[in-house]
Amino acid sequence: MGKNHAEKEIKQVSLGNENLFSSHIDIFTAVCSIITHFLYICLDFEYSGTMARRFFFFMAIMALVASSCNRQLSKAHVFNPMQCDSIDFVIEGILSEGADLLIFDERPYTKKRIYPVNDGKFSIKVRQPLYKFLQIEDENNGKMIVIVDSVMNRVVVDFNNNTLIEGSPINKRLSHYQQISDSIYLQMDELDSKEGPEYEELNERILETDWQFIKENRDNMIPVYILSLLGQYGELTPDQLTECMNEDYVYTHHPDMKTVWLFYWAMQKRLPGQKYHDIELADTEGIMHNLSEYVGHGNYVLLDFWASWCGPCMRSMPMMKELYDKYSDHGLQIIGISLDDSHDNWVSAIKRKGLPWIHLSDLKRWKSVAADVYGVRAIPEIVLISPKGEIIATGLHNELLKAKLEEIFTNK
Repeated sequence: MGKNHAEKEIKQVSLGNENLFSSHIDIFTAVCSIITHFLYICLDFEYSGTMARRFFFFMAIMALVASSCNRQLSKAHVFNPMQCDSIDFVIEGILSEGADLLIFDERPYTKKRIYPVNDGKFSIKVRQPLYKFLQIEDENNGKMIVIVDSVMNRVVVDFNNNTLIEGSPINKRLSHYQQISDSIYLQMDELDSKEGPEYEELNERILETDWQFIKENRDNMIPVYILSLLGQYGELTPDQLTECMNEDYVYTHHPDMKTVWLFYWAMQKRLPGQKYHDIELADTEGIMHNLSEYVGHGNYVLLDFWASWCGPCMRSMPMMKELYDKYSDHGLQIIGISLDDSHDNWVSAIKRKGLPWIHLSDLKRWKSVAADVYGVRAIPEIVLISPKGEIIATGLHNELLKAKLEEIFTNK
């Protein structure tokens, strides 16, 4: 109940290296300045002549260009979160039957605080930043997420049925979302298998619910919980995510949206309409291959980013095998690009799942050149490349991927 239901493995990173190229240009600008200063001296002594004057002019122009690039890059891809004041927030309620502990945590997770409860009723006051998401639960099945809100800085909950008794309008909306998603997850938990049509149908209902609540709550902070704290940004199509990341929406500036922005910026590297990026990786035997060996030779090439340690990736393999069997003889070539860091685990997963297509990896996990070049920060991820070497789709999974391939090969 109330679990993290992202169906992707997410790379959690900081924003610290996003301006790496900007720092390189800073160095270049400094070098240019030193050279031009030296040439000034040369010119003053009429030592360098015409060639020095030409060289000085060229380097001065380059310094101006570098300076301009530096200014532009320093503005690009910088996340500036809103600053939120802290307020006192009161949480009251009733534990589920038989429970005698209240467990409090912040989202993202920090350090749990445990409060003993004697008579089943509790009341705590915490000081937290405005719009901070808080998780409260007991040791049984009671669990809820609330948001710190100044409209009504108090919530009352009942863990017997995980409902909000009192709270602000935004907390009532958030509670309604949790009730719907938890009911779907309860059905998923009751299934014998995490694979198959029943599981996939319920997972699609979760995605539809998430998207509906995001669209209905663009004027408040609820999308932060769905997109960032549940990691569902990796489940949206590129068009959906682009629609979400409109800076006019107040939630896009929430401090917890940093990870989503990083994913969104990285996604630009694999958006449709651009030429594929050639990279070199080893196969399972250690032999190096370039993507150009497979791309541009008449086939559609589907890059499948995955890893043996990624649960959602492994659950997607039956579908990938189905697509391979259906279209491999009609011009589809699948290339599995693993973000594993263990050769044995990588090869073992290929054999265990019976994956007959080409497999490449540099065994560097998230530091893989493939993840960097294609901006992959969550898996599973796909990049579909046309016979001409143009990226034509990314971010498609399950039924959307099936529909795209059916469209291609029906009209071929």
